[in-house]
Amino acid sequence: MIGVALVNPSYAARPDNTGHTLMRYALHADIDLIGRKLSVPLDVNLFTDRDRSGAGKFSPTELDVITGLTTTQRLVKGLDGEVGARVEHDRPVDRGGFTQTYADVRARALYSLADVVPSLRRDLVDGDISGYVGLGWFVLNPTYAARPDNTGNALLRYSGHTELSVWKDRVSLGFDATFFTDRRVSALRPSELDATYEIIGHEGRYEVHLAYERDMPVDRGGKVQSFVYALFVMNFDLIHDAEKPVEGRGTIISP
Repeated sequence: MIGVALVNPSYAARPDNTGHTLMRYALHADIDLIGRKLSVPLDVNLFTDRDRSGAGKFSPTELDVITGLTTTQRLVKGLDGEVGARVEHDRPVDRGGFTQTYADVRARALYSLADVVPSLRRDLVDGDISGYVGLGWFVLNPTYAARPDNTGNALLRYSGHTELSVWKDRVSLGFDATFFTDRRVSALRPSELDATYEIIGHEGRYEVHLAYERDMPVDRGGKVQSFVYALFVMNFDLIHDAEKPVEGRGTIISP
């Protein structure tokens, strides 16, 4: 994936909230060791700072790496269950400074309504309404913040994604929401909401996303990060007969 921030008043280019993101270079891979029964997810994200001069605008300022183990099983028609554990480390790469690290466990329910209601696929011209809902627990979290201003320590993650696709999945509308809670304040009450709205064009292995993301505190005032970005994606599958999840599109991690 390659992304560019078209409008960015406040989305930071490093974990310490300095700079303004311009470019995003990213890779997502699911390495299926025993089919979907045992997989290694891998996400690598690099961000650049538009505030740097010259070609420095395109040179990475932050590196985020996420990996772990997952297992996915068919629960019923149109519904898959996924459980797993991941570790993430975010760090600046052009200077020293604040880093964020955690280890978590999480579960997701992935759904496809067209698998349950066949007429929906016909009505949407071979489209679907799909997505997931998830819950995560930060088991080890020395530094991963619970708000955009880097205050608190995240404890729980509530996540959801839904996507309406039409015309043989060539055009989609997506919405993604992630809540975090602060272990220092309340185990269950959200402290941050990250919301993303997007329009997706899809043809073969290629996708174009136009998205607006807004990360904001919800239990107090404070720093809000928002930007509009375009994302260009090339999908790949080295074993084409592998079983696919009910949610048709690959995982795109929010920045």
